[in-house]
Amino acid sequence: MTCPSMPETPHPAPRRRLARRHVLMLILACEVMVVGVANADRYRPPGIVVDQTVTRGNVIT
Repeated sequence: MTCPSMPETPHPAPRRRLARRHVLMLILACEVMVVGVANADRYRPPGIVVDQTVTRGNVIT
């Protein structure tokens, strides 16, 4: 029997683990970010080179 003047202590919420599919999605998201950062400097916008400029990577199309 509990005392009416004292509130009951709340039970801690049970700890839940991440589902395997969620862990795999997090790993895939991290891999996409790493590959994207690694390939970011390799991107070349589509265009036809008409004249090469002094600045590397810039072209006049």
